[in-house]
Amino acid sequence: MKIINRIVKCVLFLIILVMGIILATYMLMPKIPSFYKEKHYDAVFFGTSQSYCSFDPKVFDEYGLKTYNRGRQQQTMNYTYYIIEDALDTCNIDVVVLEIFGMFYEEDDDRFVSEGVRDSTLNDMRFSKIKADAIRDCVPKELQLGYYFPLDKYHSRWENLDYSSWKSFYNSALNPYYEEADRGYMRWTESEVCVDDYWSIAFSEVRRDVYDGNVKYLDKIYELCQAKEVELVLVKTPLPCYDRVVEETNTVSDWAEEHDVALLNYMRMQDILDLNFYTDSLDGGTHLNESGAGKVSRHLAMYLRENNFD
Repeated sequence: MKIINRIVKCVLFLIILVMGIILATYMLMPKIPSFYKEKHYDAVFFGTSQSYCSFDPKVFDEYGLKTYNRGRQQQTMNYTYYIIEDALDTCNIDVVVLEIFGMFYEEDDDRFVSEGVRDSTLNDMRFSKIKADAIRDCVPKELQLGYYFPLDKYHSRWENLDYSSWKSFYNSALNPYYEEADRGYMRWTESEVCVDDYWSIAFSEVRRDVYDGNVKYLDKIYELCQAKEVELVLVKTPLPCYDRVVEETNTVSDWAEEHDVALLNYMRMQDILDLNFYTDSLDGGTHLNESGAGKVSRHLAMYLRENNFD
């Protein structure tokens, strides 16, 4: 009997220990955005900061389109593939809109190994097989354990929990969601004059090779959208517009034509957008501010409506 009692106690102890670890992990994991609360979107935007500075869901609301911006800073194409796969696994999406600046990162670019890029994507994904696949595929092997079992990585979050009341504690520790301002869009009203002459460069027909690794994941995104029967629309926002980006955009345009995928090259639509380089650039030619994003968003919303993508 004593042996049986000891075995029972050991089993109970292990059960309590495992449950405690699971609960602690749940409480300390970064919250995931409210994107996951919804079951359907007309369009969801993906890509780098060029995405989250360019597509304003509030503008799309005016056209009756339910949207969300899942763009993340400097996001490389391998992470972009997994965040798109995760989104399509979570809810029904009619159109995947991909801003293609991530296609222009070179093979040796530091972004592929950047902790900031990893965390900005992985922290905002629910834990699932898809996230596990992303960790295995994208994160250096010596760092993967910290993303699979994140207690050590995020243990300092205990200090950030709000213990002032049960409601506060629930919201800070047990509520898995956070409300992302403007549904992922970064609303900046500041402006800085863009002094370079972008107009003539944008119409160059020169091609430049794109890193094969980026093309691999673009192919995977295309195949995923085909399998899910989801429309894929590629976008190149107006900025930045310099030789390498223009030339590699031309190469991606060739890919889009071969795959019968729409690519909206807004670098060549500055007159259509009525883009003003004195008022529409946030930082002198790298990102759009609220004024510029409004112009791009309205054109894209009308395009989606006119092509029955809603």
